[in-house]
Amino acid sequence: TNRATPGSPVAWSKKFSNTKFNEFLFATGDCKRWIVAPKASVLGWYAGEHRLIFKSHARKSPYGARWYRRHRNREDPWISVGDYPRQVLYGGVG
Repeated sequence: TNRATPGSPVAWSKKFSNTKFNEFLFATGDCKRWIVAPKASVLGWYAGEHRLIFKSHARKSPYGARWYRRHRNREDPWISVGDYPRQVLYGGVG
């Protein structure tokens, strides 16, 4: 079910494959932990490199965090508020 309702008791997402965008928002289901990052930070291949985060629940100004999106690692990407593995917001088959 695609229930785009923040605070919903079930996980949800919105399809955006046909939409132009330049930022990602990752958040926990209760929206207490979140980050906004540029598309360029999320896409591409990287391993333990600092990726730009525009802002988060923890910081209102830009900063970097070490993430992983390795070419042959199906468990990637690992997107977190701080350096991985602190406060992971997204991890999955990429």
